[in-house]
Amino acid sequence: MLSAHPSRPTRTRNVPGQLAKAAILLVISTGLLWYSEAFSPITIFEPESAGWKLWLSYARALIQPFAFYFFLCLGERWLGTWHSRALVAFSIPTLLELGQLLYYQVWTGHYVGAFDPIDIMMYAIGVGLAAAVEQKIFSKLLSFW
Repeated sequence: MLSAHPSRPTRTRNVPGQLAKAAILLVISTGLLWYSEAFSPITIFEPESAGWKLWLSYARALIQPFAFYFFLCLGERWLGTWHSRALVAFSIPTLLELGQLLYYQVWTGHYVGAFDPIDIMMYAIGVGLAAAVEQKIFSKLLSFW
């Protein structure tokens, strides 16, 4: 007898692959975040040198959105495409940067950072690099990606 419900193809889950992917994503995102916050540029740069200033000004603005993109890859079920993950990873730091610009016009009680339009460019580069690494390198090298 024919059943009322046609058989649906069952999607097999690759649990070890999913766990490996989650572990890789967590190591990349937390490792880069830890490195960007804990690394002291004085260990390799002379204070007030060009390298020291570039690290303090722009290296974190590049590394942290890169790490944030990989953290968002953990929510692949909700943010299904790399486009949506990249948009979120770029828009949140950008909105915070724009908030630094608008904050002083509303309340000047304490220092919250300075608006720098180059930071927005660094956010875009960081997210673009992260998406490229995920799409071009990890998806080619790792079969479970």
